[in-house]
Amino acid sequence: MNGPPIRIGLCGLGSIGRAAARLLLEHRTGFEIVGAATKEPEALGRPLHEVVGSSVPGGPAVVADMEEVLAAAPHVMVYATGSFLKETEDDIVDCAWAGVNVVSPCEELAFPFNRCTEAAARIDAAARKGGASVLGTGVNPGFLFDSLVVAATGVSWDVRAIRGRRAVNVAGFGENIHRRLGIGYTPEEFDEGHRAGTIAGHVGFPESIELVCERLGLWLDGPVSETFEPFVAATPAPTRYGHVEAGRTEGFLQRATGHIGGDLFIEIELILHLRPEEAGFATVDTLTIDGLHTVNLTLSPGMDAIPATSAQLVNSIPGVLHAAPGLRTVKDLPVAAAWHDLQNHPFR
Repeated sequence: MNGPPIRIGLCGLGSIGRAAARLLLEHRTGFEIVGAATKEPEALGRPLHEVVGSSVPGGPAVVADMEEVLAAAPHVMVYATGSFLKETEDDIVDCAWAGVNVVSPCEELAFPFNRCTEAAARIDAAARKGGASVLGTGVNPGFLFDSLVVAATGVSWDVRAIRGRRAVNVAGFGENIHRRLGIGYTPEEFDEGHRAGTIAGHVGFPESIELVCERLGLWLDGPVSETFEPFVAATPAPTRYGHVEAGRTEGFLQRATGHIGGDLFIEIELILHLRPEEAGFATVDTLTIDGLHTVNLTLSPGMDAIPATSAQLVNSIPGVLHAAPGLRTVKDLPVAAAWHDLQNHPFR
């Protein structure tokens, strides 16, 4: 190993942040975790490996504030606290100003240039001034419905239309996540929640579609459209915290579409359900690139969101460290790949 190890900070130790920490501790070398922050009171002051459930001892004591992690001068921050830039923008800017690279699963960060233009400009300016690179990525957006789609078009003669579908069993998710997504409501509450913005569904479809179209050199007619169709439980639906009562939502179908030249060009569907197989939905991920040489891909079983997203974050670190300063997207960096020794990685 040449020189001191790369210094990594962690901010956010929810399901994604904890999985990323375990992956680093148990399967990667050539770095030092110099700080880890969370808002969960029961984690504060405890060793990182204990908090995240790692079998490999290591990492610092967990603290409450990201500023304490920044004070340890990390080279890169794995920032996993929220899906929306209104919640994460200030922290990301603080990291960038300090010259700390950022990799984050914040869905709106994956491609914010059209829907969050002011935040994108602010983050990009801070990153360029600080000499840092900032990347939003994960399994979706970041891989399945953007990077993988683009890769699949590489063996296409032409691309006439793109279709994708993902069905996920969410019975193992916690109650707070279910409520944010849209599970456990009456149909009336579900509709009102979407109108009010308190029920988010999946965040990131517009970002994925815009990434694909920009990479292909195509321009959408207008904003990406999204629709939601709730699935109402006919009988009580089991969860890890009890049951969702009959008459309340046990899942939904979310559809996003983009048009080019007046025609439907890309359509992506996501089914989140407490018991998808019983409802007739196979838990697989499928992609179709229509054209003279049609490409069909099926991942069976479909990717598990938490390990896939945490892996994408960790595996993107070498590319982020090597990237030019500024706000970047997955189309700007080399494809993330599993690495072993960060200190001696070829991107370094």
